[in-house]
Amino acid sequence: MKEPAKVNKICGAKTRTGNPCAKFPIAGKRRCRLHGGLSTGPRTEEGKKKIAGAQLKHGRYVNYRARRKQEMCYFSEIKRVVAEAKAAGIWPEPG
Repeated sequence: MKEPAKVNKICGAKTRTGNPCAKFPIAGKRRCRLHGGLSTGPRTEEGKKKIAGAQLKHGRYVNYRARRKQEMCYFSEIKRVVAEAKAAGIWPEPG
């Protein structure tokens, strides 16, 4: 049997009001279900990928860095072509 001093009778996590949580902890844990006692999250690669897929909202920023790098290459190529056209007198000067 456990000693009374080592048994967690309440969760004790700090709430938004600054007071300790008064809920009972999950069996075998130190915190209640609201403060991290319920799940430790996915542990396998398959589980982590499944959670990542569920968290995806729209995919707007998927592979953002690679796409941005490619866009920057396109922009630099456009700038180079415009500069060559201006140097050759083909591109009209503003104003």
